[in-house]
Amino acid sequence: MQIKSVDIFCEIIDNFGDIGVVYRVAKELKKIYNNQVKIRVILNRIDEFLSINPSAKNLEIQEIDGICYCTYEYIKKNMCTFSTANVIIEAFGCTIPEEYMNVAYNNSDLILNLEYLSAEDWVEDFHLQESILGKGKLRKFFFMPGFTEKTGGIITDSLYLDRITKVKNNLSEYRKKYLKNIDNYDNKLIGTIFTYEKNFAPLMRDLKKLDREVALLAMGEKTQESFKEFFKKNFVEKLGNIYKYGKIEIEFYDFLSQEEYEELINVVDFNFVRGEDSFIRAVLTGKPYLWHIYCQKEFIHMDKLQGFLDKYRAQVQGQIAEDILLNQEKLFKDYNFRNENTLDEGKEEFSNFFHNLNEIERVNSLYKDFLILNCNLINKIKDFIEKF
Repeated sequence: MQIKSVDIFCEIIDNFGDIGVVYRVAKELKKIYNNQVKIRVILNRIDEFLSINPSAKNLEIQEIDGICYCTYEYIKKNMCTFSTANVIIEAFGCTIPEEYMNVAYNNSDLILNLEYLSAEDWVEDFHLQESILGKGKLRKFFFMPGFTEKTGGIITDSLYLDRITKVKNNLSEYRKKYLKNIDNYDNKLIGTIFTYEKNFAPLMRDLKKLDREVALLAMGEKTQESFKEFFKKNFVEKLGNIYKYGKIEIEFYDFLSQEEYEELINVVDFNFVRGEDSFIRAVLTGKPYLWHIYCQKEFIHMDKLQGFLDKYRAQVQGQIAEDILLNQEKLFKDYNFRNENTLDEGKEEFSNFFHNLNEIERVNSLYKDFLILNCNLINKIKDFIEKF
């Protein structure tokens, strides 16, 4: 099927992850099709998009880099002059306005329900299964991101891969740009920390044991508030936006654009990330990372985490010492074991992680290469639509 136009719907709830994914998909589709395909992103609200894209304005409709961004309210008020796209992407099971769908049933051809990322085995069975709509000519299919060739893959967009190469080729320049507030940064272990609510006592305990100075870049309100709780119980020096705890310094980073964040995580030595969007960005750096997975009731998130660990093991087993791999798996589980986000102290131990950073990075680079080669979500979407 020829792709003439694509409408991507995103219903933002309480974080930047959903719009982060949608923004990447839209930009990559625009790069692939240039001006041959009209691409629109339709958001239930604009606030989070204003934060991740400094070019965005608080308008109901605007064009940025050849992509149209508009709000649900705009299309509700203007459906009489607003034609539906022949391809619709429904991000994460969002609710598309009824006014739009009433027209789309007969005027559009295909709708893809782009689901959340999961590594569980059942994803392969549901990927590209049809959901019967029962009216009009419009057909709907589930598109399930994942970590195997039989799933929808992950967003390995060329824009990000190009940015990684640019940072690596100009590392000194980018380190000056992002680490300018850290004295003697070339001799320090540096990492980004982006989490939900988290007790950082175990992390700080194990970092103190290292024989080198450490700098942590604390990203996001919840991360910074969690560090403040640690500071209340421990003596720290505060120098502007930097807190010093012995040989560890923590810098509270201001909010970055999506592109700036992608540069930063390729500058540092390791990344602790949260959710889905920043997790995949960290995986594609090939650097050591730790994932704070989104917490769900009845420990459902632990099943999803185990699914990822199983897929990771399947690709790297035999290429890394078994004791290092086992310690990695234990750390991921201990770091995430919770029934709700609290500041309770966990059982995680980080010493093995930091003592094996070079080996972990070597193997993570191999895993990254596998995903780029076999699990490119954008290419899989493009191929499915064109063959539809």
